[in-house]
Amino acid sequence: MNFEKRIQERLEGWIEETFSEKCPLRFLTPPKVEMGDLTISSAFELGKRHKRNPREIAALFVERLQGLSFLKKVEIAGPGYINLFFHRDLFLQESFLEEEANDQTEVKVVVEHTNINPNKAAHIGHLRNAVLGDTLVRMLRAQGRNVEVQNYIDDTGVQVADVVYGLLELRHLSLEEVAKLERTDYYLWDLYVKVYERDDEESRNRRREVHRRMEEGLSPERDYAETVSLGVLRRHLETMARLGIGYDVLPRESDIIRLRFWESAFELLKESGVISYRTEGANQGCWVMEVFEDGENREKVIVKSNGAITYVGKDISYHLWKFGLLPKEFYYRKLDGRHWITTSSQQEDDPVHPIFGAAGRVYNVIDQRQSYLQNIVRKALAQLGHPEAAENLVHFSYEMVSLSKKAAQSMGFTVDEEKSTVEVSGRKGIGVKADDLIDELERRALKEVESRHVDFTREEKELIARQIACAALRYYMVKFSLNALIVFDFDEALKFEGETGPYLQYSLVRMKSLFRKYEETTGERVRDVSNFDRFAGVLPEEEENSFWEALLFCLRLPGELDGAVENLEPAKLGKYAFFLCQKFNYLYNNFSILKENDPLKRRVRLSTLLALYDTLGRVMDILALPKPERM
Repeated sequence: MNFEKRIQERLEGWIEETFSEKCPLRFLTPPKVEMGDLTISSAFELGKRHKRNPREIAALFVERLQGLSFLKKVEIAGPGYINLFFHRDLFLQESFLEEEANDQTEVKVVVEHTNINPNKAAHIGHLRNAVLGDTLVRMLRAQGRNVEVQNYIDDTGVQVADVVYGLLELRHLSLEEVAKLERTDYYLWDLYVKVYERDDEESRNRRREVHRRMEEGLSPERDYAETVSLGVLRRHLETMARLGIGYDVLPRESDIIRLRFWESAFELLKESGVISYRTEGANQGCWVMEVFEDGENREKVIVKSNGAITYVGKDISYHLWKFGLLPKEFYYRKLDGRHWITTSSQQEDDPVHPIFGAAGRVYNVIDQRQSYLQNIVRKALAQLGHPEAAENLVHFSYEMVSLSKKAAQSMGFTVDEEKSTVEVSGRKGIGVKADDLIDELERRALKEVESRHVDFTREEKELIARQIACAALRYYMVKFSLNALIVFDFDEALKFEGETGPYLQYSLVRMKSLFRKYEETTGERVRDVSNFDRFAGVLPEEEENSFWEALLFCLRLPGELDGAVENLEPAKLGKYAFFLCQKFNYLYNNFSILKENDPLKRRVRLSTLLALYDTLGRVMDILALPKPERM
């Protein structure tokens, strides 16, 4: 039972009817269980708006809440707090017997994340994007949302053009030789640096020419670009699969160009007056969009004077398609039999593909440096007459990742002694490749497993090491606030204590071990004997309050999940999982189950720990943290 939702259903319509306005309910957790199980503070906000005494409004709340079966009493405290006390036995019986309905909603949500330029290996910064995006997808699906995951492939961008230039004019590789490269992403990582070392005017002009020919679909540049981008994309997909990350569809920019998405969007933008042509001034010969910002009008170039479409121009057409507002569609085929990928060839189209795009809401997981461009796309949608789409285009913004000095040194980097961190720079070749980072985490985790479990087989040790490494990395990437710069450190991420993925895994394994010992000792299945037919009065008062608080905390998962999605803060869910582990370890260390002779006390304790186990397991599934059998 989602008890907060039950209370909301009781109050929200009534508030709107009584006060002629909507007012979100504010739930608080009382500092002491003696003060109640839940506190509502909304009377203060309503009192301020309507110039009425909050206690007077609180009294109306108390009257309205009468009749909820699980409420034992409701009291007004202080200047207008509404404290709710639950009937413990009835509340627990309703809560743990009732299956939570979570039907999938009809409105499609698109989440676009990862979006790595297919010109070299993924690095640590890309991992944060992918982990945050995948976690958002899982949170939305846990809410019952119909979610489609897109990974946009910019296979005609300047970054791909740069490595195509390098292959043609620095390495002089044939197309066949490029196709046979064993680690295309690693090879191009080094080549990309070499390209930027040659930064004279002639080289820059030649790179621009390569880019132009790629966009126009001319050979050999187009063929090299396609071979390179698909080769690197396959490596990126393999890298992300190591962390349990996948995608529903891979839209390619080259197909947007070949299928003339932009031309269709361009006509819409011109006809509606969103963009206009400049015949003079700094942007002479360009198509520009006027953007009112910081009290003045600014011009954003959408089409350059040489006819080149800017990134934001292509993005506008792509987002019109995302929302089903563009009279264009891709063709689709399966890439290596796994992921759907767009194609511009009708002959390659697989007619059994799902319907992609046509979303009611779109989340773009892109770092905070792209905020301005995201705002341009949103304004374009609104000015095209689609204010609802503009409102439902959400920029999931986050800060960047760097390496701690210690982590950088352990990976073989030369570190400036005056700096405490090492920042990623693809053009300078500074940064840890994603696969190298995961390899190092697995190596360190394996060393730890081997030191603890010499009796495990090699296969068991390696599996556990992979699971620990995955949890360490994923949890580290989500545990910080989105506006916080992350400094990644191997030792911090792999700790078995504190706010880490391995700590959550260890706690879960510890719970499993307890249940296994119970079943071996008693011959009873834990799930067969766990229930809350009787809770109140079984344990001494102080102990009962500790177990009651743990159970209430378990039942707050739906609210915690909703808050994490609403505020776009996966860290909220990570912190919740950490507190679940703390509550388990406190109860486990202070109250015995196996040595308890009283069957009622033993059952209450066991049932509470099982509730913690199940709740932690659900949160770990949402965070995609592997659950080892042993550690």
